[in-house]
Amino acid sequence: MSTPPPPSRTVDRADVVHERLRDAILSAELRPNHRLVEKEIADWLEVSRTPVREALFRLVQEGLVVQRKGWVVRDHTPTEILEMIEARSGVEAHAAYLAAQRITAPQLARMEELIETMEDDSISRLKLNELNNVFHDIITEASTNTVVAQLHRRTKINYWNLNQPVVFTPADDEIVNTQHRQLVTALRDGDGETAARVARQHVENTARIIRAALGIK
Repeated sequence: MSTPPPPSRTVDRADVVHERLRDAILSAELRPNHRLVEKEIADWLEVSRTPVREALFRLVQEGLVVQRKGWVVRDHTPTEILEMIEARSGVEAHAAYLAAQRITAPQLARMEELIETMEDDSISRLKLNELNNVFHDIITEASTNTVVAQLHRRTKINYWNLNQPVVFTPADDEIVNTQHRQLVTALRDGDGETAARVARQHVENTARIIRAALGIK
């Protein structure tokens, strides 16, 4: 784990620790079954063990960490991952619907830049996943709805956290790229219905690929 700058004194330290750990888990920097040692985390983030413990309890409540002779990154089953993706389908769709009426020109421009980068065949899958997260986070941000944002965070379980690899074929990538462009077009046109439909199809397409990889019908 890279060493981050110390948290601001004006920010609740438990919030900072929670965000850093959550991001590390969801990005697969901290893999399933990784043991989380309070002292190591406290040294890494340059805080005391009290906010670390509070943050870990929050992550337990969110289903990302379990207590098993200490703290361990939870290893979600394939079924749990698919359930989260199913829930995310509705969240992403409504976020896109709202964003179509509220998104800004700079946000649209940033999304178009991300698409150009993600369509580059030389980009690594890890980097592609990171940029894809940024792309969809922009839509949620543009919805300007705090409840939607909370649900978006709550259903953010990444398929690369699975122990079994999920492989996207070139044909799969082409579908993803096309849907990204359709989303931007709908958002730019203020077409909430189309944006919601494409967003839902986009998530369902990912679920289809994961089911195939895991042999789940």
